[in-house]
Amino acid sequence: MTGKIPFNIVGFDLDGTLLDSSFELAESLNHALSFGGRPEITGSVKHLVGMGARHMLEMALAQQGYVDRDEVRRLMPVLIEHYESNLGRNCPPFPGLIDALDQLAGTGTTLAVVTNKFENLAIKLLRNVGMLDRFATVIGGDTMGPGRGKPMADPIHEMISRCGGGNAAFVGDSIHDTSAATAAGIPSIAVSFGFLHQPVEELGATAIIDHYDDLIPALQRIG
Repeated sequence: MTGKIPFNIVGFDLDGTLLDSSFELAESLNHALSFGGRPEITGSVKHLVGMGARHMLEMALAQQGYVDRDEVRRLMPVLIEHYESNLGRNCPPFPGLIDALDQLAGTGTTLAVVTNKFENLAIKLLRNVGMLDRFATVIGGDTMGPGRGKPMADPIHEMISRCGGGNAAFVGDSIHDTSAATAAGIPSIAVSFGFLHQPVEELGATAIIDHYDDLIPALQRIG
């Protein structure tokens, strides 16, 4: 049986935290590279994702020797169109996530998503993978206005307000996630299996988990 959860609200980042979107991002990246006459990337692209589509494309081009800014501007719309057209088709939840969300919901915990992905795309992705109804609110990188996404505290404060107030914790995979939580004065949990751009121990999280089976014990521990 799941014990008491010491938080009224648990928020989650989206890409690299709830869902492994690296597969469909790789497909869209390779579609754009092929369109531009560039070789496709083979293997995992997790080291390229997590900092936005333009950064992913630029890093992929840099791996091939050079980055042409005009080429980036030409290929970005190709990448984005392909990505939006295939959103959620190959974007599985991380192992153990669904069971963890079910257990949290069973305790009456309110769940939310705060991402730097545009709000409309985040909602579309969650709807397409059948998870939208699990969350009381979805806050995107553009929801609060320019320059007010993570790592600012604004979207975390908005999450707490929309969810009715109370004790909150935030789960993510990047320094933007842990910094936003810290700025908002709430604890954070970092997932070691996400789209990391530095060692997970350097993110400054209150706790670290290696699998979603560890989420509820971690919440109970830090609460």
